[in-house]
Formats: sequence, C-alpha cells, structure tokens
Amino acid sequence: MSHSPTTHTVGAIDTPALLVDLDVLEDNIGRVHLATFEAGLDIRPHIKSHKTPEIAQMQMRAGASGVTCAKIGEAEVMASIEDIFIAHCLVGETKMRRLVALAKRTPKLSIAVESLEAARQASEAFAGAGMTLAVMVEVDAGAGRTGVAPEEAVEFANRVAEMPGLRIVGMMSYASHFAYSMRGKDELAAGAAEEGRVIGEIAAMLADAGHDMSRISGGSTPTAGRYLTGCGLTEIRAGTYAINDRNQVDIGSCTMAQVAASVLATVVARPTAERAIIDAGTKGLDQQVGSTSAGYGWLPDVPGALVRKINDEHGFVDVTEARREITIGEKVRVIPPRAPTCVNLYDWMYAVRGGVVQDVWRVAARGRNT
Repeated sequence: MSHSPTTHTVGAIDTPALLVDLDVLEDNIGRVHLATFEAGLDIRPHIKSHKTPEIAQMQMRAGASGVTCAKIGEAEVMASIEDIFIAHCLVGETKMRRLVALAKRTPKLSIAVESLEAARQASEAFAGAGMTLAVMVEVDAGAGRTGVAPEEAVEFANRVAEMPGLRIVGMMSYASHFAYSMRGKDELAAGAAEEGRVIGEIAAMLADAGHDMSRISGGSTPTAGRYLTGCGLTEIRAGTYAINDRNQVDIGSCTMAQVAASVLATVVARPTAERAIIDAGTKGLDQQVGSTSAGYGWLPDVPGALVRKINDEHGFVDVTEARREITIGEKVRVIPPRAPTCVNLYDWMYAVRGGVVQDVWRVAARGRNT
C-alpha cells in the first residue's frame, strides 16, 4: 500500500532511508522484459528482491506471466496477483494449512517439490481439502543447493505423479553456477546458453517419461536478457534486475547507472581526513552474502568513496580516494552490495524521480520469512 508523501524532495528525507529511482526502475523492467520476450520466453519475477507490491504490479503490467516468491509469507502479501509460484521447500503442518488457504485466494498457485516427504505432505493437505495443487519438479542442475539429482528426476516425478491432489506442470532449477561465477557480457551469455541446454535436456527426459513440461523454469539476474530463442527454457525467474546492486555491477550484468535502489544516509562525523562516518550500518546496509564485491556500500555521487566497515549504527566511509570532499550533515546515496537483503531492512521505500519524491511504498513483504 502506498501513501501520499509528506516529503517532496530527497534532501528533506530523514535518514537512513531506502530510495528507488523510478526512471531507472522502469527502464530496467522494460529492457529485461523485452529481451526475454524476444527470445520467446516468459518472465516470472522473483519478488524476494524488492518485496514491494507496487513493483510487482509494474512487472505484471510489463508482461510478466506471474511472480515467484521464496516463502508463503511473501505469497500471502502478493495474493492479489493471480499467478504465484513458490520456489522454496515447503515442509510442515503449519505450512500446509497456510498453503491450502492461499490456494483458495490465488487462482493459479504452484510450488516446487524436491523430496517425496514434502510432496506427500502437500498431497495429503490438498487431497484432504478436495483440491489439486500444481507442482514443479525441482532438479539440481549443478548448483548443489536443493533439487533431486538429474538421474533420479524421472523416478521422482513418477512417484509424485501417483500422489492424489498434485499435478505436475513442469520442472524448475536454480543454476547459479552458470551465472554468478561468470563475469562480463560474453561469459554471462555463454552461461545462459549452457544453463538452458542442461535444464532443457533434463526436462526432455521428464517429457519423454510422460510428464507435463509446459513450464521449464530457470534463470537469474546475471543471465536475464541473455537467453536466445530455443534455449531450452520456457520462463526465467530473475528478481534483482528490477533494482540491481553493486554485485550485479561487478558481475557485469548491469552498469552503475542501471542501479535503481540506494540508501540515503547522512554524514554524521569526520573523525579523520581519511574517514567519514554515516548513519547507516548493519541495520541500514546489508552485509555481504559472498565475495563478489569488496566493501559494504558505494557512493555514486562521491566517486572513489567506499564503505569499508559497518557497525550496528555506523558506516565507515574510506574517503582517501574520494574525488570530492564530503562534510558533516551532507546526505549521500549509498549503493548496497546486495539489494535483496538491504530492502528487507526497511518498512518503506521512497519512489523518486528527478530528485523529487513521487510516492512512498510499503515494503509489505519485509520480514515475511515464514
């Protein structure tokens, strides 16, 4: 839910605050969606990256086939969208009760299954409710996270197909090793092609065994927009592409000018000539998930300045290579290394165009981690 902003300019926003540049956001969505459609693919954006219904609705208006959620909590927030896929492993009686309730509100709900136990629980819940749930067989295409082994996929699907209350509609895989280990446009394009080939071959085995493979789902932000016609997939589940972050810049999937999300912070101290302190620390900037980028934040309006360290409430900005001086009281934009975890720190997102606040959006799925 959005509300009319009481603040009209970025400079008047109290800090730390989460910003999104509307021009960049709209361009990111339009550019990636167009490239995806030109390859004959659907896009089902992963909303865990932005957790904001207004952005999800923008993606739907730009032609998305539906949305992907990580957790039931996120899907419950996004239930106004009629086609939702939950890509996480769902296990437990409470999860099953919530899943049945969600299915009654959502015309097209599907989930991933990668274990017979989880599939059995979903089967009992939906058959018991007199309902049928669409499921995607999750296969590990080499990332080593979740999913059945490729050589076990057919037998697994055969067992799931026998369970009442479930209907197989395709397969999914998260092949991050074909994306996040690559650098630059050429490597990312090659990674997209190899991902499609590997997943497509697994899907072909499942189809030959008689299973519906209407949806063959893969993709991630680094490879988004780099798939070609006939790649082996039917849809991609990229998420961060809408707002981007420093990790994506360093991977080579976007430029700094294509990063829509930033944190507005205030310089609160200048203890030394080499160090400035801002009021965004671990509670305002995300900690690194991996080693893709060195640091915790980049100041696009102060080239050369880098957040080297973060405490709970303090960001330590190394200004030894900064191309201009920054002073106490100045407000600066900070690009986080990883946007999804940064967004999850904020209740509100300021939608900005040309330095003017156009709207304030509730990050409604923030903290919906169950």
